[in-house]
Amino acid sequence: MRPVVVETEAELRALIRDRIAELGTTYSEVDRYAGLADFAVAKLLAPSKIRGFGNKSLPLLLQALALGIARVEFIEDRAKAAKVRKRLAPRRRKALRPVSRECIAKSCKQDDLFCSNTEEPSWRRRTSD
Repeated sequence: MRPVVVETEAELRALIRDRIAELGTTYSEVDRYAGLADFAVAKLLAPSKIRGFGNKSLPLLLQALALGIARVEFIEDRAKAAKVRKRLAPRRRKALRPVSRECIAKSCKQDDLFCSNTEEPSWRRRTSD
């Protein structure tokens, strides 16, 4: 099976129906294998939506059919976003200023890792004879 882009719930239902037909099995066998209640797949895939996919049924069904979700894209519906913006109250206080991220660590070499920042590394100390 090659990757398929699904944009609506109706397309997802059609994809799952096609996958069950491709595997040559029945809805009741998928119910049993997925651990779903009797007739759950039939209700999920009915042409007149009887049940919707839930956070338990969808993963179990996809797993039973050896399907996975590879990518999820979120897009903005501009018409709906305009309506939502009108209904949401604006923020009352100003956004917080970003905190400055100054680096306080002193860079060191591989040999200096076990030395104190205030001490000079032992290999740099001059030994007097």
